[in-house]
Amino acid sequence: MNWTKLFYVFIIALIYVPMVFLGSNVFFPKYTGINSYYQGPYDDCYNKYSSPATSDTLTDVQQQAIDVKRAQCQEQQQEKQRIWEEEKRAYEGPKYLFIVLFNLAVLLMALFVPKLQDSVMMGLFLGSTIATFSATMIYFDTNSKLGFGVLVVTFLAILFFINRKKDSFVDWKREKS
Repeated sequence: MNWTKLFYVFIIALIYVPMVFLGSNVFFPKYTGINSYYQGPYDDCYNKYSSPATSDTLTDVQQQAIDVKRAQCQEQQQEKQRIWEEEKRAYEGPKYLFIVLFNLAVLLMALFVPKLQDSVMMGLFLGSTIATFSATMIYFDTNSKLGFGVLVVTFLAILFFINRKKDSFVDWKREKS
């Protein structure tokens, strides 16, 4: 086995995967970085409806009223979080679709462009496969029907690629100098 070619494959795949995800964050910037999770003001409910320092003076009815208001506040905050998460999931559907379409295009390029070296072709194959798998795990909750369709086509392209390239998949012999 030619370890130099295998090294090139891993370099291409190593750079390809973060390039795809960075690119998706550039074109779909919402819900990235510190905005990737809900940052609701849950502590507002406790601060807004806290018991006075001298809670000994509160009657049970007054304490129950505070507890009810705090519970209502928390339910409102949970509803806001649920809405935020639904909006995020809806936004990430097209982001996932972009990633898998890009990976499918690169996979097809690796499959059908005849002048690519074996190490470049295999690096693109490995990188697009890893990036597609990673994106599917990350954006699993998007429930994108189009994304699923593209994923099925990608899977079939991968099977076709492996079947077509099976003889030269990892059978790289050292070239004689």
